[in-house]
Amino acid sequence: MGFFDRFRAKKQEPEQRNFLDYALGNIQGKNVIVNPQTSLTFSAVYAAVRVISETISQLPFNYYIKTDRGREQYTDNPLYLLVGSEPNHIQTKYIFFETLINTLLLYGNAYAHIQRNERGLPISLYLIHPDDVKIIVKENSIIYEVKEQGNFDASDIIHIPDMALDGITGQSRISAAKDNIALGIAAQTYGKEFFESGAKVGGVLTHPGQLGADAMKSLSEQWHRTYHSGYGGSFKTAVLEEGMQYKPLQLRPDEAQFLATRKFSILEIARIFRVPPHLLADLDRATFSNIEHQSIEYLNFCITPMLKKIEQEFNKKLIFENEKGVTYFEFNTTALLRGDSKARAEYYSKLFAIGAISPNEIRRKENMNDSVDGDKYYVPMNMLATNEKQGDE
Repeated sequence: MGFFDRFRAKKQEPEQRNFLDYALGNIQGKNVIVNPQTSLTFSAVYAAVRVISETISQLPFNYYIKTDRGREQYTDNPLYLLVGSEPNHIQTKYIFFETLINTLLLYGNAYAHIQRNERGLPISLYLIHPDDVKIIVKENSIIYEVKEQGNFDASDIIHIPDMALDGITGQSRISAAKDNIALGIAAQTYGKEFFESGAKVGGVLTHPGQLGADAMKSLSEQWHRTYHSGYGGSFKTAVLEEGMQYKPLQLRPDEAQFLATRKFSILEIARIFRVPPHLLADLDRATFSNIEHQSIEYLNFCITPMLKKIEQEFNKKLIFENEKGVTYFEFNTTALLRGDSKARAEYYSKLFAIGAISPNEIRRKENMNDSVDGDKYYVPMNMLATNEKQGDE
């Protein structure tokens, strides 16, 4: 029985395809491969990784020393420039931390080799690809076996793990969310193929006569080339001869599953990476008020945990034992919470009015030069300490 004979022998209703059939077929057939590289082809993953890495890499990473008045930046120490400006002769501080966070989010672990001078002082930091590192745990010590470089003691390797079940090796978020990422990639592929075909889902050509295999193949190829080879064919009119009929495959209303699945996948990626949906360009439920609160939560629950891991690892591995507790590394997150000019002005005014901040401290926060006598603190004259009495009372 020939291909067209099937249609003459039994009346066929036009086939109805939907997105889930396509997507699940791709996943079950293992046509979608999910790994750190392919996951970036899913726009939500790319956006999430990029926004987190760029948020962290732009933050000042300062080296402080404690003083009698509090603390100050330890600019005289070589570590200040090493970490805050030029980790190595190839990368800037921004590129170094951007790449560090990218590998952390995609692979679950980020590594850097600490090169030291003859006195043991760190002089450069070089990133290591996670695929090149094998962790060997021996009793109370950890050895890092690096491909083509040898074995290194834990004190010479910066290791930032993502969520770790054993306290050592981080788990990849890509592996944890691989099914959802596969669904998202399948949705993108489906949309690409759908619109590349001129937003047509195909159809069936029927011929009243008997067609040979070569004739059917030639007819099918010519039809596809003329009317289904991209969006250019969407505006052409077909002329059928010899009693031929064309029955398009129907695009059901539940093709909205495509958009719904895309939206669901984006929200799932937002959950996995702890990024507010509005930072992934999903503004369905965004308002001016909740965006502000979501941004604060983004800093508190997504960015800050990573910053603490980096700070503690750098403090542990780069600072000499006799300087620990006296000097330390810390990210400056003030810029992320600055708000608009009106909010900042009100904030500074209230702190200045109670003597909690000096004019020069305000100017420094606004990247302005110090003024003469700007280091003085002022309080209203009618204010007294709570343990003091007024007049003769």
